[in-house]
Amino acid sequence: MASSRKHDLTQATGVTAETVLKQGSLYDAKSLQKVQTGLSSAARELRALTQNSNSILGRLGQELSHEQRELLNKAAALLDSVKHNVEHAKERKAREEKAVAKLREQRGQQATRLVAQHFQLSTTTVEQQIEVLKLYIAIRPVTDGWLLKEDHCLRDMMLSQAQSWTATRQWRLDQVSSLIADLKYSVKEHLIHPDQTPAQRLESLQQRIDEVRETQLSKPSAQETIKVWTKALQEVVLESGQASVKSPSHGGTV
Repeated sequence: MASSRKHDLTQATGVTAETVLKQGSLYDAKSLQKVQTGLSSAARELRALTQNSNSILGRLGQELSHEQRELLNKAAALLDSVKHNVEHAKERKAREEKAVAKLREQRGQQATRLVAQHFQLSTTTVEQQIEVLKLYIAIRPVTDGWLLKEDHCLRDMMLSQAQSWTATRQWRLDQVSSLIADLKYSVKEHLIHPDQTPAQRLESLQQRIDEVRETQLSKPSAQETIKVWTKALQEVVLESGQASVKSPSHGGTV
């Protein structure tokens, strides 16, 4: 009976690797590594008190009774037991994180290819440039919206003064390019999901765009944004000596 009780006291039978993973579900492998290191250090310090050495801990330990040093050894063994299961949990967590990272990388590559294939956005004419803007506005509520600018910001970026090193014409065309870059990045991030393939996410996204497009583009804020961009981009055409183009409608399809 005494032997069984001794075993129970020095073995953390209630702290299994599964327990560590459950209690540490919000922590990553690096965090568990820190816990493991802390437990190792604590156990080492306790054992140092039980050893006859010239270290400060060894000298202090010499002032303890045999029973006290034995108790410290048992405590160190208990810490080792906890550390052992933390280590196992850390290794499992690291493998899981590696698998998740690999899957995200693979799906990121797939998403990049799909965006390049399905979002070939021409910007030769004002009509095409405005279609990009409309797509941007329509797609905003169905992707990760925080990556995309709101209407008032879109108006500000087109009405802002060109920087001293560039002409107004180029500055406004650069805003179109910036719009496309943000849009494609937002779509790519949306397509990366642990539970669905990028192709599945793209299919759902295209359906949602069709569903919300008319509603989003009919909002007064969107109408005003389209108006501001159309006027500014038409001025670019006039400044370039090209023929003025007719202002595109506010409807249309992606």
